[in-house]
Amino acid sequence: MASVTSLGLHQPTALRYAIQEQLLPENPPSSAYDWSIAVDHTNGHEGEDELLVTKDAVIWSRGSVFRKCFGFKLEKEPIIQALLTYFPDSEHEDDTQDHEPRGKRDRFRNDKRPLSKALVVFLKTQAHVYFLDGTSHVVHMPFEVESACAAPQGVIIQRRQRTDISLAASLRFPRVPHNSFISNLSPVSIRSSQQSTFTTETLGKPKTLPLRLNANFDNLWDTAEEKNDSQWPRLVALTDPLLEVGLVVTQPDRSAKRKSSRGSEKSPSFLDRAEEIVHIEEIPHHQACKRGKGKVVLAVTVNREICMYTVWKLTYIHNEDSFINRRKVAKKTDRRRSSMQPGLPSGATTPLHPTFRESFGAPLPGKRSRKSEKIEKNDKTLSNLETSLGIEKESGVTRRTSRRVSSMLARADLSASQDRTAFSEQPQISNHPSARRDTSHGSHRGRVSGVSFTGVASHGVNTRLEAPVDTLLEELRAGGDFEGFHSMGLDDHDFDGLTQEVMFTKIHSIPIDNSNIRYSLSKQPARTQCKVFCLTGPESMDDDYNRQQVLVGIQDPMEKRLQLLTLYLQSNKSSTEADRTTVTFGQLRKAQNVIDSCKMVDGEISMILVLSQSTEGQRELSIQAPWTQLTSVTLPPKLSLANPRSLDYYGSLVNRDVGIRRAITPVIGEIAGLRHPKLRGVVDILDEDTQQHHQIRIQLQPTSPRVKKALKALRSALPISSGERLITNWWEIITWLRQQDADVIDIEWSAVVIQIFSIYLTLGVDDATLPVERAPRRRSRGFLRSSSGAQIDLSDWDAMNTYETPGSLTHPLWIENKAWQWIMEQDDSSLSMFRPSPERDNTSFLSSHTKYALAYISSSQGDAACGADGYLPTSSSHDYLTRTRYAQDIFLALHLLLEEQKLDITASHASSPGSVDLRAVLLQVAGWLKWYEWVNSYELEMPLDWPEQQSNSIDISISLIPPEPAYWNVFEWIRTSLAHESPSVFVPPIRSAMAYSIVPRTKMFEDLFRILSWRSRTPIDFVEAMHQSGITPIILESLPEYVLVPLQDAIAQCQPGPPSTWSKELLNLVNRSDVGSVLTRSSRLHIRSTNVLAPTHVASWDFNSLCQNVIDFNDGPSDDIAESDKQAVIRAIFKEDRRLDETKSMLNTTKPRIMRLDPLPEWTEAHYLEQQKEMVTRLANNTLSIPSGRALMNYGLRFPLLTQKFHINGFVLNCTVKPNNVTVGVDKSLFTEEKIAWAFFHSGVAGGLSISRQAKGIDTSWILYNKPGNDLSNRHAGFLLALGLNGHLKGVAKWVAFKYLTPKHTMTSIGLLLGLAASYIGTMDSLITRLLSVHVTRMLPRGAAELNLSPLTQTTGIMGIGLLYCNSQHRRMSEIMMSEIEHIEVEDDEEPLRSECYRLAAGFSLGFINLGKGTDLKGLHDMRITEKLLTLASATKKAEHVHILDRSTAASVVAIALIYMKSEDHIVARKIDVPDAPLQFDYIRPDILLLRTVAKHLILWSEIEPTHEWVRKNLPRRYHARLQPPLYPLDHPARGPLNSTHLPFLTILAGLCWAIALRYAGSGNLRVRDLLLSYIRKYYGQCRHPNPKANFDDRTVQVTACMCLNVVALSCATVMAGTCDLEVLRYLRSLHSRNDPDTTYGSHMAIHMAMGALSLGCGTQTFNTSNLAIASLLVAFYPVFPDSVQDNKSHLQAFRHFWVLATDPRCLVTKDVATNAPVPIPIAIRLKNSTEEEGRITPCLLPPLSDIQTVRTISPEFWNLELNFESHPEYAEAFKRSQALYLRRRPVSDSPFATTMLALGRQGGLGGLPADAASQPLEWLFDNVSALNRLTHAERGTVLDRGIGGPDVSNSSVSAVDARLVLEDIVQSGNRDDLLGLKGLFEWEDWRAGKTQEEEKENQKEREKERGKGNEDEMSDIDNEKKEPHWTGEGWLRESIVEGLKGGVWLAGRE
Repeated sequence: MASVTSLGLHQPTALRYAIQEQLLPENPPSSAYDWSIAVDHTNGHEGEDELLVTKDAVIWSRGSVFRKCFGFKLEKEPIIQALLTYFPDSEHEDDTQDHEPRGKRDRFRNDKRPLSKALVVFLKTQAHVYFLDGTSHVVHMPFEVESACAAPQGVIIQRRQRTDISLAASLRFPRVPHNSFISNLSPVSIRSSQQSTFTTETLGKPKTLPLRLNANFDNLWDTAEEKNDSQWPRLVALTDPLLEVGLVVTQPDRSAKRKSSRGSEKSPSFLDRAEEIVHIEEIPHHQACKRGKGKVVLAVTVNREICMYTVWKLTYIHNEDSFINRRKVAKKTDRRRSSMQPGLPSGATTPLHPTFRESFGAPLPGKRSRKSEKIEKNDKTLSNLETSLGIEKESGVTRRTSRRVSSMLARADLSASQDRTAFSEQPQISNHPSARRDTSHGSHRGRVSGVSFTGVASHGVNTRLEAPVDTLLEELRAGGDFEGFHSMGLDDHDFDGLTQEVMFTKIHSIPIDNSNIRYSLSKQPARTQCKVFCLTGPESMDDDYNRQQVLVGIQDPMEKRLQLLTLYLQSNKSSTEADRTTVTFGQLRKAQNVIDSCKMVDGEISMILVLSQSTEGQRELSIQAPWTQLTSVTLPPKLSLANPRSLDYYGSLVNRDVGIRRAITPVIGEIAGLRHPKLRGVVDILDEDTQQHHQIRIQLQPTSPRVKKALKALRSALPISSGERLITNWWEIITWLRQQDADVIDIEWSAVVIQIFSIYLTLGVDDATLPVERAPRRRSRGFLRSSSGAQIDLSDWDAMNTYETPGSLTHPLWIENKAWQWIMEQDDSSLSMFRPSPERDNTSFLSSHTKYALAYISSSQGDAACGADGYLPTSSSHDYLTRTRYAQDIFLALHLLLEEQKLDITASHASSPGSVDLRAVLLQVAGWLKWYEWVNSYELEMPLDWPEQQSNSIDISISLIPPEPAYWNVFEWIRTSLAHESPSVFVPPIRSAMAYSIVPRTKMFEDLFRILSWRSRTPIDFVEAMHQSGITPIILESLPEYVLVPLQDAIAQCQPGPPSTWSKELLNLVNRSDVGSVLTRSSRLHIRSTNVLAPTHVASWDFNSLCQNVIDFNDGPSDDIAESDKQAVIRAIFKEDRRLDETKSMLNTTKPRIMRLDPLPEWTEAHYLEQQKEMVTRLANNTLSIPSGRALMNYGLRFPLLTQKFHINGFVLNCTVKPNNVTVGVDKSLFTEEKIAWAFFHSGVAGGLSISRQAKGIDTSWILYNKPGNDLSNRHAGFLLALGLNGHLKGVAKWVAFKYLTPKHTMTSIGLLLGLAASYIGTMDSLITRLLSVHVTRMLPRGAAELNLSPLTQTTGIMGIGLLYCNSQHRRMSEIMMSEIEHIEVEDDEEPLRSECYRLAAGFSLGFINLGKGTDLKGLHDMRITEKLLTLASATKKAEHVHILDRSTAASVVAIALIYMKSEDHIVARKIDVPDAPLQFDYIRPDILLLRTVAKHLILWSEIEPTHEWVRKNLPRRYHARLQPPLYPLDHPARGPLNSTHLPFLTILAGLCWAIALRYAGSGNLRVRDLLLSYIRKYYGQCRHPNPKANFDDRTVQVTACMCLNVVALSCATVMAGTCDLEVLRYLRSLHSRNDPDTTYGSHMAIHMAMGALSLGCGTQTFNTSNLAIASLLVAFYPVFPDSVQDNKSHLQAFRHFWVLATDPRCLVTKDVATNAPVPIPIAIRLKNSTEEEGRITPCLLPPLSDIQTVRTISPEFWNLELNFESHPEYAEAFKRSQALYLRRRPVSDSPFATTMLALGRQGGLGGLPADAASQPLEWLFDNVSALNRLTHAERGTVLDRGIGGPDVSNSSVSAVDARLVLEDIVQSGNRDDLLGLKGLFEWEDWRAGKTQEEEKENQKEREKERGKGNEDEMSDIDNEKKEPHWTGEGWLRESIVEGLKGGVWLAGRE
């Protein structure tokens, strides 16, 4: 070892804390606590966790820092054991693969869940699991825990055998011979205990024989450990705290398997119950790890009955549910574990051999577990039969109860008396012929029959002393043989329902070889009796079969013996199993007289530290491993008492008077053992007398990474045998140097140099050339000390120089910094000041080390390595070929290490020991070997002042000179491979594959060139080859610039349009990760949204608005609509004008409205006031209808704060009347809450619908938090409906529904029932069905009590059923709806339930259930639905029923429309169409004509055309003339005025308009809009100026025209939904301001809904045309609108909000990935079956996604993306979740266009002032720094804008500007390697230019071909991006820069 350091006394970190908290007394003895340290060796996650376990507390510390204390006083159970392990992390299941949180292990088990570290504390019957990140669980054990062992996932638990706690365990009788009559040994017991010994184990504390009346003498005859739990395995596994305990199984014995019957082949085989778990360890497997496969897990058990240790291979069984075929998911409910005592019978077994079956975790489908009634009466507790079959029965039991019961069970010491009682009560069950085999009741072995708590627990009953003959007789009576039920297999095992989780495969067993029987120890768990460790052989030791060595060491401290098993791991490639590693046994070594041993790990080196004892009693510490030689460890002369550098140092361990330097002298003889091996070679040695732990650090590997690499290179070049001895040789040299007291500064580096020199000097030296003075110089300490000798002499210049220029350096490193450059630039003499002064002995580093090497070779230590029989391959005992070959190999390996360092700019070349030092060593060796080419090359690479130092080197002549290999330079090689495409792509041959591990970058380039050699070198090939060879963005950043430029060139060409087939890693490589994450933004980036609100000078809150806000809640500056992100998008959509603000102000109900009433001269003041009052009252009607429109406008914009109540707006009905500006109020009595209930309902809906579907936390508690006090309100009713429509009621607790429905508040019932139905749409949920059925009289069972429910609630129930069963074609529900539509009431009520409104709901409901299924009615054919509906819709009715059945007409029409929607069924369409004979029109209501028209065209969906021609064609012939020419108004004088005979014309025309609107809903099609506007004008002209003196006929026309106007206005809005189209808005605004007495509430409502639809979701949503959407729009915009606020005659007002089901978020938003702010970007949309692209600017609404083929961005500023919805259907799904497309800015290019745009952007301020001066405060830098002065605009932009790529681009990414500055600097410096690199760069540019010319010629030829065809296309630059990337574009580094560099080199050459 390199060194041994004392780190002071070692105590538990938490000991101080435990004493302070009085968990331990002062100065506690070590027996008062248990102290363990768990070390994690995983790469990158190394750490040490310390556990201190006291009587009732566990204290966890990490890295010598106290972390947490867990107390268990309340549990009243002793702590058995505490350990740390890994469990699957249930919290982070979702996003683990994306980004692992720091500190999480990136360990994954077979079910790919990440594992988290957890502390497990075992009490007697329970385990507490604490995840270190905070989660905790309590697991109840169905047995007592004896000990446990941490596995890679979970723990293996060993339960306590009943032997230890049964009454008569103190005395076991010898067993009866097997041929004896009364043998009670079952086959199991014979098999399981091969050796039965008479033992007096516990005679240390013998128990008295209990000879009272209830003594159980059965125990004396029974084998005690077979007693209660003979079938229950000793070892179980807990792999997840949320799952049941799993079984540990092993592969059954082959011979036994053959004999067993066919049925039991799947039976699990358990380990012998005498096996105790001792150790589990995960072994990394070299071959498997290379392929990214897992590790091998070894387990060691001990069987103390047969005295054997066994080594097993542990594997996890991947369990799948056999029926569901997927991994069983642990439920989060309160689970009852398998906490029943093992004796309880459960499960069904078949009479087979008593091994065990695996039963499924789930019950067999269709198989119900019946129970005999008798058993059910007698015994309730058999319910755990269900548990074992996986049926969850007791999930309601609370955790606390389950804890109490299970611990009772687990501890129950159930004796035979209970067993007997059970049998005496139920003797007849077992042998009853019809007794079910499910409920086997017990055995004679003390298995209790489930009556443990039915009150028979008294020990007094039936407990006389009985001979075992009784047992016998009982068995006979039971009808069995002498072995009773055992052989019948009727004792059902509680583990039947448990999964097999861990498989133990036996590798080998070795005997313990105890010389004496240790009685006293058998009570202790086996893990405390021996120490086991596993040691992995180094990779170089893998033998010819690729077998990896693993040593398993078993240390027996009592026997003082160490047994070492050698195992071999081999990867079996042909094996099809998941686990391909096979483990075979090699050999067993035993070492006697080993007091203690442990595994030592220091970095990559693992060794065994052995404390041995010689026959004389001398003790010795040594380090050894089979692959290296033994090295003894000498402890430092003094052991310190404290380690001041440690984190847990308090200074309290040391008496202050004595000081820290106090130490003690160690005596090896006093060392009692080795404890707590930790990371970095730290271990405790235990002092025998004081029992104190002294911590020492044994350094095994070099601390300097450079020395480590040099040693690794040497090792890779040497043969295996000597390579492994290299490290021990290095330790020897260090020890030798210390003995020599050599004058060296860095002893580790000096030892390596001596090692290298001695390898070559061993080749043989010409004595004549040896130096005269052989002895090396000893360390002279005088010049280091001042005269006092106590301090370093700080004034000694030479001493400083020696330390400032260590190794072969000629001057200090800091001289090369910019700040000290002036020293270098002065005359040459300045550097001489760093040379030693002439009076000092100034031998150089190399010459002094040459002397050391010669002295070492001639010493006794060196003789073993370098002597005549030395193990070095260059020693004289080997043949000539071997010696020369290895001399070459070692030299080349070190040279490759040097070259590798050139490829990494982060490896600082000068640091010591660095490249200069190693190069100097190789230069010296090359000089000795007379390899002059190498000498010249190395001298060129040395520092300028090197020759002066070289003068005094020792020139030795080597006698055996190996042939000189060709010189190889990495930059030369890269240059020729890149620019000349030379075939010599390979690195100089090294014979060992190990060498590649020391030159990873060289290997990457070798792979790159090899892949490119068979490819066509396009940029894409180049980038793909880079990816395949392992080059990542991080590696790119640390490559030298001249190597980086060619790679970045290829990347720059692929960046604009990477191929769509590329993986995520490839896209990351070209810095286009935005392509892979189309539409999906990982959740963690959302936090970065900077202030997205556009900067504005208008303060959003001033003092006035704040005060206003207090008075009038919710009237914020922007009406507090939404969350800022949405607001930014909305502002971007409507940034041109204030149309949205205008709409908002019109749909606002919280501010007084303004109206004008000019007084006429004849009016008196009183009359004027009356007029004002009347006008305001009329206007109030208008205001009350606004919320239904506002609901559409604000749809889905808000994300409420869960801690604030959600405010729902009311109404301000006052008006400000101009010109006097007086505020006039309304008569409050006219507008009480009851009179305008529906207005408030709609207001509630509007509030609720403004909450986004994506809002989180809208759950039961939040809804109840917003519930108004005791009285239910109409607003809240609407609010509930809104939440339901948005799907937020899906997760609401069901009891909430009952809480709302019980008061029978009509509005609340309507809102809640409809909301629940909408949330559960199409699910046929049974509970919601029941809820709705209770509210519909028709659905109550016959004879049920009539519920006093309002007709409106029943109407809601009917419609709710339709939604719930939407698209299900449910027969029963269809029948009910049909019967309700055609129902004929006997007596005619004043207000019949089955009004038109109710029947219409039934019609809609029937339509929803069979939506669009007209062509395929499945099981409804025999109902003749179509015939019945058509009869109701169009046939004449019986006179006596006509008034009733007329109410059904509308219902049947809409039902037909929905059922046959889009079916193109001409027959049904013809029947439902308006009649041909105009005469029949007189018998049909006008609104029915409208509906029938719509129904026909919904059926003939594809034939709808948006043309005047189509409209005319579909009007009845007699009305054609009315539309000729189209521009005339409807009542044009030429055609005469309209009268009541024209009503059909008006409604049919409106119906046609509506049909067109539904066909083009949400399309934004301007042709359709213009067509509909032309008809709006006609209706508008008809309604605008009503004649006050009109007769009844005119009034009829007027009313019908108004209804049609509403329909056509809604039609226009439906087509232009979400666009806020100005043309339509003008008409709607005019209609909004109507205030005449004739305009009804419903008319206002329709217009406001149209305004809302026009600005749907403030422009972020639109409608779609799916079947459900069209049906919903038909319901919501049903043409018959209410006459007054409370009118629901024809159509329930709550249904007006069904448009929600038709909305479609199709607003594409493009965001800058860096700022998360929306940015306007032009996009091109190509529709399917279309060749043209349509351009839009985001944010914008897209056409329906089903019609789109591709959407692509076309932006010069951002990287472009293309969404191909045809080839990537998953994009449509992703788009529905998030409509944001994240774009990344392009780096600024130097094209004239980009530069101009940039400059214009900068000049944006007022009056030509640069607006950006403030935002770019560093501009001045470019003008003042000469190097930066030459940068172009674009380069300056790149430097200043580093966040250009977004948050996921590392800020250190290399830019072309960095590369340019570095390359310009290189030209000045003139370093040889750098100039070689530049040469390669210039040649690469020439190669690229050649490629560009070739591509240009090819393009030219293609163009000429195209010209020949005559279809020349103009292609934009953007389209060029879509072509394959070529070399023609601008490179990463501009050509002008490269030309400038060439000029600089030429000028430098001239100088």
